[in-house]
Amino acid sequence: MNFQQLRYAVEIEKTSSITAAAKNLYMGQPNLSKSIKELENELGTVLFHRTAKGMEPTASGLQFLRYAKDILRQVDELQALYQPGQTDCVRFSVSVPRATYIADAFALFLSNYEKRRSLDVQYRETNSTEALTDAAVGDSHLSILRYQKIYESHFQQLIAQNRLVSEVIFEYPMMVLMSKQHPLAQQSEVAYHALEQYTQIVHGDIQIPKLPLSQLNKNSEKSGTRRIYVYDRGSLFELLRKVEGSYMWVSPFPQAELDRHDLIQKPCKEAGINQDVAVWRASTGLTPPAKQFLELLKEELKREFNGQLVHIK
Repeated sequence: MNFQQLRYAVEIEKTSSITAAAKNLYMGQPNLSKSIKELENELGTVLFHRTAKGMEPTASGLQFLRYAKDILRQVDELQALYQPGQTDCVRFSVSVPRATYIADAFALFLSNYEKRRSLDVQYRETNSTEALTDAAVGDSHLSILRYQKIYESHFQQLIAQNRLVSEVIFEYPMMVLMSKQHPLAQQSEVAYHALEQYTQIVHGDIQIPKLPLSQLNKNSEKSGTRRIYVYDRGSLFELLRKVEGSYMWVSPFPQAELDRHDLIQKPCKEAGINQDVAVWRASTGLTPPAKQFLELLKEELKREFNGQLVHIK
């Protein structure tokens, strides 16, 4: 086994294709297939199986890839550390949910490094399952998980299993986001049942784990018969303005952001309580950039939401 074979396996997972992986690696497909076969023989297990969707990792393959990514990340960081002119390079990667306060804090974070010659930063907006995985395998120095409190035990179990440290930074009731012309816009508070006749806009990449019915209450899942799934953040606001009666469940929006998009937010007593939870690897701790970004997140929360019905940790 060598580092190159680890990179081969990671690229196959990334592309779900031997052909595409070989092209990206600038090598022939037969040579790549042979190298992976030799690796599987050495390990005594099958790493990938062919499906209708392409090459997918087996259970043992997923475990192998987790360690492979961790090893490659450390090797890349070690090599970069001793490259000429790179000692002053700031490296930081973060995986987060879509949230205005997080984007604002990230902009402030970057402004502190405007004069640095070398900057290697990755900002990924994704769902909580992917964000947790990014932190566990070392693809992110810091991840922010967002979930309803009814799923807290599920996520805390995953956090412990993946040897991560967690800190709750934001606890809040979900709000109903809508146009100022929405039929319910004049109500001081929206009743959950009143939303049933309207169209819900949903982030298309949100993943919620399945739990036994005994752990759910009738108001925990914001379900409806009319839904539009959207994957682009910019489209969300446009749809809310133009699709009559549409709404979204969101974390609290700062007033300036609401005014900019001509939207309003309304509380709902039946809405569940959500948490934004910072996680990072226990083995490495918080890097200086990650620690700085986490502090900026807390400062941005206080600046935008102090005095509102939220609990800032």
